[in-house]
Amino acid sequence: MKKLSVLLIAGLMVLALTMPAAAFENQFGGYWRTRFYTDIGFSGSDIARGNQDVNAADTRTRLYYTAKFSENLSFVNKFEVNATWGANKGYGEVGADAVGDTNYFRVKNSYVDFKLGEQRFKVGVMGMTLGRGYILDDDISGIQAIFKVNDAIYLPLIYVKPSEGGTGKINGVSASDYDISGYVFYPTIYLNKENTLKPHVAYITTENGSLAQAKNSSFFNDAYNPTSSNYNPSAALPGVTKIDLWSAGLEYDGKIGIFDLGATGIFQFGDATVPQKLYGTDKTNFRGMLFDAFGGVNLGPANVHLKGIYSSGQKHTDSYDDINAFVTIGPKDSWGSSYYWAEIMGEGLIDNQQPIGAPGDKISNVWIGNLGASYKLLADLKFSADLWYAKHAEDVAIATPVGFPTRYSSDLGTEVDLVASYTIVDNLKIDLIGAYLWAGDCITKSVDPNGTQNPIELATMLSLAF
Repeated sequence: MKKLSVLLIAGLMVLALTMPAAAFENQFGGYWRTRFYTDIGFSGSDIARGNQDVNAADTRTRLYYTAKFSENLSFVNKFEVNATWGANKGYGEVGADAVGDTNYFRVKNSYVDFKLGEQRFKVGVMGMTLGRGYILDDDISGIQAIFKVNDAIYLPLIYVKPSEGGTGKINGVSASDYDISGYVFYPTIYLNKENTLKPHVAYITTENGSLAQAKNSSFFNDAYNPTSSNYNPSAALPGVTKIDLWSAGLEYDGKIGIFDLGATGIFQFGDATVPQKLYGTDKTNFRGMLFDAFGGVNLGPANVHLKGIYSSGQKHTDSYDDINAFVTIGPKDSWGSSYYWAEIMGEGLIDNQQPIGAPGDKISNVWIGNLGASYKLLADLKFSADLWYAKHAEDVAIATPVGFPTRYSSDLGTEVDLVASYTIVDNLKIDLIGAYLWAGDCITKSVDPNGTQNPIELATMLSLAF
């Protein structure tokens, strides 16, 4: 399949270069970054000291090609190539041939973007962000129809296909019952040039979600599960069949004078059918919610900002009649919802890993607070510092000595992140990153009842965009 993909891309490039210049316009762009990073103490455990330690370098290249036929039609493509320096079978090894590797080359996007009058349509595989990433921030297969009411109001209708069941029958059931589909209404309303509202309604449904659970480890991340200290994705709603999950939310972004403001509110409702023997009920109701608010003040070369996030959780004493936690889509560290925040606890700029027990980019069952500042010393040099505090909204299980009752905690810790960014030459930037986490029990004791390690991350990243 990979050879076919490479041949298709080669053919596409040849076609682009041989077509008459008047036929269409060729647009090329992309992004490149190389990072050197060191993670120390991410296991949080004294007995497992060094288990997650890493000292590595890698390179990512993204190439964008758009065939623009007219103002009304474009064919958009995005390709990604990854290399871990020296990794066996990757193109970062000696020889750079990537023989046998299945992950170094990816087709990220391929879709047509066309207009009929004032209405715009996208069909294919494309990037999509919903609810700032709390619900979805990933590449998806689907259709976007964007209806323009006027210059201030746009009404997108979106269909996505997260999982295909296949053909014929599976376990005696029509394969079509295993399809998962999503429908989104996501208006954009410009109150003025500097203030925007984005309400949304999203609905995801399937007659049987068990196949997606099996092949993706989990369709739902189980960060809401208070009995899972390590957030094992396979523990998320095992045996689930029919799913009807709704979310309704509102985003605001604005600027008033020197102040930047923003807020988000999302509510989840609907239900899922689950095995009664596992949950004590044959149907569980979604009742999650999430709120965030942020603000900043721009003082010439300096900026000071605040942020707060609340995402509901599930008490370990609650029944499963209701899932009160905010449910995130997709298994951890894989696909679906994604919101980066602190460098260590929230994967941040380096986004390589998070300590066991940390939320990562799946924002469920947490309180998060942030105070930060940045200062532009020179036109090409900026320093920033952020202080993060996080805890679970509801207690989760932590490692317990043998023979003792299960222990619970909510403390994730306090983290400081420091970044220096310098533009070396036009388009080429270097970031120097340092982060330290005073870890709480949910991280230090996630696997070790006596764990005390505090994680550290140090990194250098070169990047350019064109």
